[in-house]
Amino acid sequence: MEAAPEARQPGQSFWDLTQPMVASDRLADWLDGLFHALSLGRAVPLRLSLEAGSAAALVHPAGRVALDATLRAGAEAQRQGRLALAGHLPGSGAGPGTTSFAVPMTIPGHGAALLTVEADIPDSAAMDSVLTTVALAMGWIHATLMHATAEAAKAEDSAAQSALQSIVAFITHGRFSEASRALMTDFAGRYRCDRVALGLARGSRVRVVAISNTGSFSRSLGLARKLRAAMEEAYDQERVLLWPVPEGMVPEGGAPDMILDRQAELATGDTGRSVLSVPLFDGRRHQGVILFERGGGVGFAAEETQRIVALCALLTPIILEKRDNNRWLVVRAAVALGDLLRRTLGRSHLVLKASILAGLVTLGALFVIEADRDVIAEAVVQGTEVRTLAAPFAGFVAEAPKREGDHIQKGDVLVRLDDRELTLELTRLIALRAQTELELDKVMSERNRAEAALTTSRLRQIDAQIALAQQQIDRSRIVAPFDGLVTAGDLTRSIGKSVEQGEPLLVIAPLTEYRVDLYVPEDQIDLIRNGQTAALKVTPLPERSYAVTLRDTMPVARYENGGTRYQVEARFTGPTDGLVPGMTGAVRVAVDRQSLAQLWFGPLVDRARLWLWRNMAL
Repeated sequence: MEAAPEARQPGQSFWDLTQPMVASDRLADWLDGLFHALSLGRAVPLRLSLEAGSAAALVHPAGRVALDATLRAGAEAQRQGRLALAGHLPGSGAGPGTTSFAVPMTIPGHGAALLTVEADIPDSAAMDSVLTTVALAMGWIHATLMHATAEAAKAEDSAAQSALQSIVAFITHGRFSEASRALMTDFAGRYRCDRVALGLARGSRVRVVAISNTGSFSRSLGLARKLRAAMEEAYDQERVLLWPVPEGMVPEGGAPDMILDRQAELATGDTGRSVLSVPLFDGRRHQGVILFERGGGVGFAAEETQRIVALCALLTPIILEKRDNNRWLVVRAAVALGDLLRRTLGRSHLVLKASILAGLVTLGALFVIEADRDVIAEAVVQGTEVRTLAAPFAGFVAEAPKREGDHIQKGDVLVRLDDRELTLELTRLIALRAQTELELDKVMSERNRAEAALTTSRLRQIDAQIALAQQQIDRSRIVAPFDGLVTAGDLTRSIGKSVEQGEPLLVIAPLTEYRVDLYVPEDQIDLIRNGQTAALKVTPLPERSYAVTLRDTMPVARYENGGTRYQVEARFTGPTDGLVPGMTGAVRVAVDRQSLAQLWFGPLVDRARLWLWRNMAL
């Protein structure tokens, strides 16, 4: 329940420092008083205005528009920071006229301000009187607002001291019943109340635990029942209730937006008796009510009500803590358990509770739901037979119609070496053989057996050389031994290049039979067994899956890309359409079934166990 600023009451004057007023009302009264003070002299005030901070300007009389001379005087005063005059200058000998002047000033709580005055000033003496009156009024407003600020600070200090004294009165007693009764008695004396009572919530009801200036009491008495009913009325509505309702809180032509039946019943309908019920809120829920009763026609002012509400809010956690500390251990445990159950099953913190419940369900599902345990390994498609074609003899490349990536048919010419020298050598050998045959015929006709034997031997040697030359010419054409694919080698831009005997020229692989080389990480190689089935997906064809079966595991580890891997060979058990040797992809090997917790956290546990063994010798 917030206290509204106190408006100026009829008959209340700015000049009365003992009465609290709103600063804007004080300034308006001050401007009004200054206008009348100027009217007592020889000058005739026409218009006064005060511009303070960002608030709307105060003008007296209201609605009068400033003259151009007044605007010029105001601008000049703000620019120079001192008094500025414009318009008629008294004592100059000119005819009557309106004098405008502006005075910059500082108002406590508002900052820089500007006072402008329009008046008919007949002579210099009247001008001096006007300026003196304005100077005195400026000093008076400064002193008045400073006095109001000091009084407000004094009131705040008094409220803080009062709150501290109430806390001390409560905590100095050991037992909760004595402390609460002492606190209610202190409240009754401090706020001039006939009775102050404390009620604490127990479930949906409020139980009266202490009444000021009263020892033990029976809760079945009529007074105790009325106090409890009034407290429950405020507790159920969760708001501060004040009866009778101040005039400013009653809507026009209607009833107040709160139920006050039990408050009125406690006051027995006496409008001269006031009842104030303040709920105690600990930040999570309302825990009780403190009820104040006052008679004699003295009600609770808005500022006083605000201080009482603030003090009750300050004391709420202290009261609850002392009550809990004075309970039996078993009772405290039961209350704590009940509070935990309310937090868990109640309506508060629904998002947090839903999140925790979802987390528990998810955690349980991790240990219940099972999934396939797979080994994922990089894979490369290879041909079952890879053949390297090398240069049969040293020579020069004459023709290379095929290159890497080309499909070939059996018998296609892949590379042809330059055979011109071999052809010339073959022609020479053929001519030499013809000549040798003529020599053999001549020797035979002469019946020279020894010479015939030598010629025959030379003829055989020439035939061997001719066969060798013919064989080399035939081998200069390297043809495809089977249908397949050129997987390595490109001589299309190396025509005329010299090659040495045995130098690799092309690598070819068949297109009908493939194998897959898997590279399994070392921490999963123990899960691989011969005969396991797997699925292959290659990068160029991610929409297709190929079935493979594991065959052999090479016992040699390979350290590549910062990790150790083992090579495993697999063969296709289904169609291999679309595959080409050299394609890369991944193979998923189904090992067994495990819970999601084992699948996700098992590797982390293994790594942690290994790290502990290495570093802590466990």
